[in-house]
Amino acid sequence: MKITIVGAGAIGRLWGCKLAQHHQVHFWTREQTQDLTITLQPLEPKSELQTSQFPANQIEQLQHSECILITVKAFQVKQALSDIRPYLAPGVPVVIMHNGMGSQESALTLLPGNPILYATTAQAAFRPAKQQINHTGTGQTWIGALNMAGVQYEYLAKLFDQHLPPCQWHHDINKPLWQKLAINCAINPLTAIHQCRNGELTKNEFKTLLKTVCNEVALVMTAEGYPTSGRELKQLADNVIKATAQNYSSMNQDICQQRPTEIDYITGYLIARAKAHQIGVPANTRLWQQIKQLEQKNND
Repeated sequence: MKITIVGAGAIGRLWGCKLAQHHQVHFWTREQTQDLTITLQPLEPKSELQTSQFPANQIEQLQHSECILITVKAFQVKQALSDIRPYLAPGVPVVIMHNGMGSQESALTLLPGNPILYATTAQAAFRPAKQQINHTGTGQTWIGALNMAGVQYEYLAKLFDQHLPPCQWHHDINKPLWQKLAINCAINPLTAIHQCRNGELTKNEFKTLLKTVCNEVALVMTAEGYPTSGRELKQLADNVIKATAQNYSSMNQDICQQRPTEIDYITGYLIARAKAHQIGVPANTRLWQQIKQLEQKNND
């Protein structure tokens, strides 16, 4: 299969390396390079580094792609879709994978003729050097259709599962997207504010706040039509904290490297939906404000 990956961040590079084992992978990036060299450190201990070279930013390859995988940040989705839209063949499925929620409307508006699918993954990757990518954790990936045209591409779940398992199809992709949002609301702001690894959140000093954050998210999720409890969400977050104890969250890295974060598509999205349902989310609002202050400080 001819696949174009839009975005060459940690997750895009990880999926690119894995999919390239059996498919033709092409990258579309913000840089004007014609090729991309990636060295992958596999998850398995003592595995040898794997170096691959990919074609990049080649319009002809984009035009002939049979699947597009978007792995840019949430706030970059609109621009990325606008950039590739002139070259997309009609009916080519577009899979969008990012932290947070809130880009769906832009996707449906910009690509009304394409099958649109969304994916959320717990696979973890870290980029220690410009060309290197380390696969640092494994976890569930869900994929599902956002529009009716996307429903016929359920087989993509099996394709992804062959390369980075486990990956499964979900008939209502908004449910796992909300569950991932809850996990991100719990982990990302705190690890960014305290500049710590995920595992540090097991300390007693974070226990009450994590519980409160999850309780607030549960109220909003339930109002959105996905009944859950704070206890259930806290358990999901705890599982991820333990499984990725040595990892730094993407928001931690963004603040550390003075880049914009996805806070408006994670906690910001939660606050917007809470407001629509007239639900108070003071703990999440404070975390959102703290991250916005850190972003502002980085910009000064």
